[in-house]
Amino acid sequence: MTKPGLTGSQVFAVKIDHTRPSHPRVGTSSADVVYVEPVEAGLTRLLAVFSSTLPEKVGPVRSTRESDVDLLANYGTKVAFAFSGASDYTMARINKGTQVNLSFDADRTGYTREAGRPKPYDVIGTTSVLLQRAGGSVPPGDVGFYYGTAPTGGASGTAVRTSWTSSTISFSYASSAGKYLITSDGRQEVDVLTGGKPVEAANVIVQYVVTKPSGNRDINGVVTPLVEVTGTGKAILLREGKSWQGTWTRPDAASPTAFKTADGQDMQLAKGSTWVLLVPQGQGVTVS
Repeated sequence: MTKPGLTGSQVFAVKIDHTRPSHPRVGTSSADVVYVEPVEAGLTRLLAVFSSTLPEKVGPVRSTRESDVDLLANYGTKVAFAFSGASDYTMARINKGTQVNLSFDADRTGYTREAGRPKPYDVIGTTSVLLQRAGGSVPPGDVGFYYGTAPTGGASGTAVRTSWTSSTISFSYASSAGKYLITSDGRQEVDVLTGGKPVEAANVIVQYVVTKPSGNRDINGVVTPLVEVTGTGKAILLREGKSWQGTWTRPDAASPTAFKTADGQDMQLAKGSTWVLLVPQGQGVTVS
């Protein structure tokens, strides 16, 4: 068993759009961890964290949310974080975090608009330039992920699906690859940088979280949900076609998240990419 599982020399985090107009996305197959985070109007957005492999390009890059501060807190105190901007309300909270903010709205160095993509889904980041702009980044800290053999027991876990009001994501286990294939809003997740090959996840974690209204409103006056990633709640792990029910615990933003099975085992992960679904408590999740 090893901890933490991110093995690169530095961490690079990016906020990526997760709606149909942003398909196909760029660089997601290289992510160590991808958080699927609810935002306003029942939509979701991705927070992708890279370390083991840094892709040449990433995107489409979109705006940040205040929950990202706590999500990134224990990856390191100076994590390079790329995003396209935020409201004044949100930026006031983002600026209180320890990450290095690389906003497209503040400075377009390291970003281009890609022809053929509609605005605002056309902002693509160049990783090397953004890391240079940040002055580099830090080695990955301990976020609480253990890597090793699967927990004992478990039930069937060949598929998982959940839906927010305006966003649906599902994972289907491909036994030939030993990984999960991802479908977002009816479209298979593929990566432009791999020539359109499917994005694969070695692990899927369903993390049930408290969500409540934040003080932010979008341009249409819709409230942004605040996702609480400290505290405790239910969790489900899927790896290698099996699933385990359990819990997650994180006492504060400086602490790693502990994932345990119902009988107290560590939810050890398989090596490879991990997708974490931040699911509001009470939202339906189907595991089969």
